[in-house]
Amino acid sequence: MTIRFSHHSADILVKKNAQTVLRDLGVRNLSDLESYSMTWADIGKSVNTLRSTASGLIEKITDGVPESRQSEIENTFNVLMEAVNDLEGERDYRNSIGNRDPREHDGTIPPPIGRPDGTAKGVDDGSYSYFGERVRTEEDEILSKLLGPEDRMTTWAQAASPDPYRGLSLGGYLRSMIVGAKTDTERRALAEGSDSAGGYTVPTTLSSQLIDKMRAASVVNAAGARMVPLTSDDHVIARLATDPVPAWRTENSAVTESEPTFDSVPLQPKSLAVLTKISFELMEDSVNLQTELPRIMSVALAKELDRVALIGSGTAPEPRGVANTVGIGTTAHDDAISSYIPLVRARTGILSANAGPVSAIIMHPRDEGAIAEMVDTNGNPLIMPRVLEPIPVLTTTALPIDGGVGTNESSVIVGNFRHLLIGMRTNITVTVLREHFAGNMQYGLLAYMRADVAVSQPGAFHTITGVQG
Repeated sequence: MTIRFSHHSADILVKKNAQTVLRDLGVRNLSDLESYSMTWADIGKSVNTLRSTASGLIEKITDGVPESRQSEIENTFNVLMEAVNDLEGERDYRNSIGNRDPREHDGTIPPPIGRPDGTAKGVDDGSYSYFGERVRTEEDEILSKLLGPEDRMTTWAQAASPDPYRGLSLGGYLRSMIVGAKTDTERRALAEGSDSAGGYTVPTTLSSQLIDKMRAASVVNAAGARMVPLTSDDHVIARLATDPVPAWRTENSAVTESEPTFDSVPLQPKSLAVLTKISFELMEDSVNLQTELPRIMSVALAKELDRVALIGSGTAPEPRGVANTVGIGTTAHDDAISSYIPLVRARTGILSANAGPVSAIIMHPRDEGAIAEMVDTNGNPLIMPRVLEPIPVLTTTALPIDGGVGTNESSVIVGNFRHLLIGMRTNITVTVLREHFAGNMQYGLLAYMRADVAVSQPGAFHTITGVQG
């Protein structure tokens, strides 16, 4: 395994901060993981284990954690994600040679995924770049800033501009809006961020913290959706609608022309708001409110963003989600799921559109439970086909289960979610509502952000509709 940290430092970080992942992977050190000798199913399971552990680590970075400890956790996160990259590189390598079986170690090291030229992320001093896939077309500034699931908006924001409020936490800033500033930094941030309507524009680095918390709670982010930090109100990303077709030719004959067709993907941020009410007593007495306020707001925003990314109608002001995008594959199942056949066919449709690999299957917890309970004619649990084993199955209650004629139908969404783009403005505005809820002795925090959703390749998605409970 090729970890871009030194083997020694990587193994120490993992043993100190993610010991359980070694037990789950069945190795003493992370550097002992030999991807070339692993079965195809074990590679998939290991990728899921590493991703899950890495996501759990990020949750440990809270406002009260010292900066040195945050840095250590982030470095451990980077090590785990490098391991994911190497395992996925091995998987891509086997696909390229047409053999998914374990192989002899012939000295071939599959290139890390995520870079067109196969070069590793990071720099020679062992540091790791948080920035997502760096597309090599210089004219497209938006795509060069895409953030993958493992990348952090906070790091992007800090790199984009210096932080004038270093040391100020998001929770502390939100609390200071209500009870007043306690430090010079809080006073300066409130003064510079206030507007004439009584709202506060949250500083970019603090807004990014909320966005990162929201992404950590987002299912589409876990599935592989990428984020585009938007710096204006109107962005357009070009996409290839149809591929050019090569043709064989005889000597001295003309080359048959085949023009690719391009269209555009607009990203025009729309407002998403959340209202949080807090009692006077809780504001005065709670010792962890600075942590809880950002968590509550981020979870609420994440669930709605998941919903609109998956099934958004596209009718203003709601963005258009995957299920309502023209050109995706769709199967009208109109029955309860009793076998894996619909999922296999959805995967086949995506691969047939040259839009794979499938990165995730997203469904309501009800449907996941129904699939887990499937049995054969002898009452034994139904064995999942090998082709589905490496694909993570994720659940969200953002998918409704009350549709259809019987008001008990839902949809399952299968896809290569790297082709789902979430455009996000980095500034969040928060208004303190003091009088509106005063009769109940409550404060209101009204936060709104601006985001949009786009599908860069419709063929990368397939919906199974009419799934009955």
